[in-house]
Amino acid sequence: MIIITDPAQTSLLAARALGVVWLLQLEFTDFTYRYSSFNRNLVAGGFGWIGLGKLLSVGDLRESTDPSTQTIPVRLSVADQSQLALGLGNVEAYRGRPARLYLALLNEHYQVVGPPRLRSVLEMQPVKMDRESPGAEGGTVGGYIELPLSAPGMARARNAEGMRLSYEQHWFENPGDRFLEFVLGLIKQPTPWLSKRFQQQ
Repeated sequence: MIIITDPAQTSLLAARALGVVWLLQLEFTDFTYRYSSFNRNLVAGGFGWIGLGKLLSVGDLRESTDPSTQTIPVRLSVADQSQLALGLGNVEAYRGRPARLYLALLNEHYQVVGPPRLRSVLEMQPVKMDRESPGAEGGTVGGYIELPLSAPGMARARNAEGMRLSYEQHWFENPGDRFLEFVLGLIKQPTPWLSKRFQQQ
């Protein structure tokens, strides 16, 4: 579901021709990468987005009020050497860092209409490489880089599958009870506990 409040986007949704593309923002420690599932570069939200077309694919995104361990796989083709270098880089440069998924609407002239709509803020996990084996006669070898994106804090939550009740659900069933208000914050930003041995140093 796309929440639309922009009049131009509302009009576009009623038009005969429109396009919907993914915008993927990866916030590495040293640089922010911006990609689009469109087949050419776009300008949206004041930024340039590199058009990867079919070289970029985004898995199914399910939205729910429940805490979820769902991992969204983002695949980048190794056909682009710059993406291959990104995938083989230092894992500490991106692990646990934010990845933002936006949806953008295009008109019949392939221009972005209105501001991109933020669909999810996730965290990057270590990439997985899958390269195809060359044929008997050799030739070009393809493959892809899979970048798993998970909900903030859920990669660290050992018992996340058992967490079925969110603060919003608890508030709905028990108005005024703030018992679960800070649970999500504790998952996203856990407080480090120092061991007794460390404190004695």
